[in-house]
Amino acid sequence: MRNAIKAFVLFLILPFSLAASHATLTSTDVRKVMNQFFEYHVDQKEMTSLLIERTLKIYIEDFDSHQTYLLDSEIKTYLHPDKKTLQSVLSDYQRDHFSIYFNLNSVIQTSIARSRQWRQEWSQDPLKLVAEAKAVTERSSSSDKSFAKSESDLRQKHHDHFVRFIAFQLEQQPRTLDPGKEGALVALCEKQFSTIENPYLGLGDQGELLKAEAQEHQVYLRMLKAMAHSLDAHTAYYSPEEAMAMKVQLEKGMCGLGVVLHEGLEGVVIADILKGGPVEKEGSLTKGDIIVEIDGKLIKSYSFAKVLDVLRGGVGSKTVLGVLSGEEQTFHSVQLTRAMITIEDKRVDISSEPFGDGVIGKLTLYSFYEGADGVTSEKDLQKAIDQLKAEGPLHGLVLDMRENSGGFLSQAVRVAGLFISSGVVVISKYSNDVMKYYRAVDGSRQFEGPLVVLISKGSASATEIVAQCLQDYGIAVVAGDTQTYGKGTIQHQTVTNDKTSSFFKVTIGRYYSVSGKSTQIDGVRSDIVVPTALNFEKVGEGYQDFPLSSDRVAPAFDDPLTDVDPYVKRWFSKFYLPALQAKVTTWEPMIPTLQANSQKRLDQNTNFEIFLKKIKHEDDPKAKASHGMNDLQMDEAVNIVKDMIFFLLF
Repeated sequence: MRNAIKAFVLFLILPFSLAASHATLTSTDVRKVMNQFFEYHVDQKEMTSLLIERTLKIYIEDFDSHQTYLLDSEIKTYLHPDKKTLQSVLSDYQRDHFSIYFNLNSVIQTSIARSRQWRQEWSQDPLKLVAEAKAVTERSSSSDKSFAKSESDLRQKHHDHFVRFIAFQLEQQPRTLDPGKEGALVALCEKQFSTIENPYLGLGDQGELLKAEAQEHQVYLRMLKAMAHSLDAHTAYYSPEEAMAMKVQLEKGMCGLGVVLHEGLEGVVIADILKGGPVEKEGSLTKGDIIVEIDGKLIKSYSFAKVLDVLRGGVGSKTVLGVLSGEEQTFHSVQLTRAMITIEDKRVDISSEPFGDGVIGKLTLYSFYEGADGVTSEKDLQKAIDQLKAEGPLHGLVLDMRENSGGFLSQAVRVAGLFISSGVVVISKYSNDVMKYYRAVDGSRQFEGPLVVLISKGSASATEIVAQCLQDYGIAVVAGDTQTYGKGTIQHQTVTNDKTSSFFKVTIGRYYSVSGKSTQIDGVRSDIVVPTALNFEKVGEGYQDFPLSSDRVAPAFDDPLTDVDPYVKRWFSKFYLPALQAKVTTWEPMIPTLQANSQKRLDQNTNFEIFLKKIKHEDDPKAKASHGMNDLQMDEAVNIVKDMIFFLLF
């Protein structure tokens, strides 16, 4: 159940056609899908004993990532299979036989039944469970990552896990839990645990027994997820629901009602309303309203997944919601028409602060997106820069990409192209050693002043392409955590392909910056370290399962045009090569002084001292104090920009 114990908050985003078109997986589909992976993958080209061993381990970890369900003795032979077993499983794979996974699933089913018995026993005293949950602290989390040797130890681990989840749900409540609601809270947590467990038991969303082929589909789905992940850290197989959620993030658009729903104590609650969606335009629904009817039918007995399923529909289709509103819980009905919605939030934040006769701009880019309706990160950033310039002379700029985990490669190239004239932004190399150069060809720069790129260990993929490119050309000074995430691989995905029969992403190559560097594992190194909350955490490619290795290629500052079609090479020679971005040498000799100035400011900043103690988890009274409401890293990035401006002046 990797990543499953988290907020049960979902967008209503899945078009009806996608859900309806998803075929039931059978045994013969497994090799067919995996052959697609092997065809594309940069390194792995066939199923091997090593991949089988990884797959069994991942199947177990995906279910019991906290080691709170299974005994060591129950899964030892699956976690550490001998060579004979691996050869047998590999032979079975070639014949579309997968009995070992069904046997493993039976072990999991037994563990779920045992755990449900325990939780039923503990739930008899909800007051005690809630009291234990209120006593949970961040340091209460178990550091034991091994499987229990005895049933008594396992029982305690599962109890602690359940209590921590209740504590999490307590934090999600909009107000303090009312006396007498303890039983309802525990029942909600049990319901959500059961929702996660049911597919392993062959049960549907409502707890109903599924037909045999549907049960087998669930096993094959989990097998494919495990097999895909065994290839490398970023190759993945998705269910239609997961694929659509990913598509929304990439394209910043969806069809639906424009609400975020949360399963709370009182039922299905409207947790947020999306700008520009049907619900906002209709105007009578508010956050906190409880949905009790859909199209005249009471939904009290529905699972959360069924509520989402019932609410799905195509563009132009209508639905009627019955809701309870306000403290008086007044009932009213609202008719809504589903529509396409452009996601406005989490695109680009724009702010500035006065400096001299102009401003220093602050832009936060959350992802690299490209929607069918023309919404792109490049266009949004271009508009943001124009908006800042309209405020007055733009003396400096901070481009904040902390926690930006990436997106479309094409958008990374275009965003970098806003800051360089022309030239290679990134180089890709595929399994057949074919090299492709991705170029900015516009010939102009949208901003040429002091630029700081703010990063963290959560900055990955497309973000690293942009940050490394601007650092390589000397255009920007990079500040933030010691390094970025370290994802230097390229994935092909079918998520945004409406005609695909299966949804996946697969690693097809490695990418390199114009200097020939790979960001794989090592990431982009900050010129000036300004730690964020992630700086001392074990976050990054190097901590993932099965990361690909790193290497280098030849630099491409002098673009060789080796991959350019001869018919268009004349255009490149005439218009592109003369505008190639020269390496800027202004900032490199200033880095030591910029570093020293920044460190001096941070050392004298009491709030930053408190912040550092917090993120280092130091046992110091100061670590419990408040470090204020300011964005300390952004404040320091602006100060670095000011230093850069002064260096230019003097």
